Amino acid sequence: MFRAKSYLYDTLVTRNSYTAIAEGYTSWRNKPWPIALISRPGIILDLGSGACINGVEAAKKTQSYVVCLDYSPSMIRLAKKIAERKNVPADQIVADMSLLPFRENSFNTILAIASLHHIPPTLTGFLARQLNAVLKRGGLLIATVWSWRQTQFVLQTLINMIRTCLGQTGYPRRYSVKWKTRKRTYTRIYYLYTLEELVHLLQEAGFKIISKGYYSPFKRRSQNIYVIATKPHYGF
Repeated sequence: MFRAKSYLYDTLVTRNSYTAIAEGYTSWRNKPWPIALISRPGIILDLGSGACINGVEAAKKTQSYVVCLDYSPSMIRLAKKIAERKNVPADQIVADMSLLPFRENSFNTILAIASLHHIPPTLTGFLARQLNAVLKRGGLLIATVWSWRQTQFVLQTLINMIRTCLGQTGYPRRYSVKWKTRKRTYTRIYYLYTLEELVHLLQEAGFKIISKGYYSPFKRRSQNIYVIATKPHYGF
């Protein structure tokens, strides 16, 4: 089981790392994921937006309004600059995505592109129910997470499984991922889920799955899990 102190530590480490590497990270990953561009017109939430490249491009394509939410102040400052440069109407919010500061039925599309994997398993169900609440009926959720089956995780997965059996960790797919700069190395914490886990999580929260599978946005070797879901027009 994860304790609040453990998650707080992981969150602060990840947020501080993204804040420190914001400029370089955004310069390197400066293209929107094609899957984000299927967003529906209206109000778009880019959850864990970073510099909001996905949300801004989706809003520009659909002539929509985008809300960029990220825990890193540096990323949100970049998101504001990018939205202004692209002439896209937008709001930028610094907040923890596990506690959404929005009213129910606020968004036509929610983008969770490479962000849910920073949330530990003890909070994913709570977050999924929040996403369902703030999405309008008939709205679209587009979510991706890294696949834990990537070759870069093989050794760490084996070590994690041994540590789990020994009772030293509560989740076998918690990973520390490094980002190196000339001055120092920064750490980001990931919790990776299977496709079945992600689908079950969203279905339990009331979503209807439209499409699911594996996805490589830029023909790189890194593989991602994706789920596209909708909030039905009818209730539970």
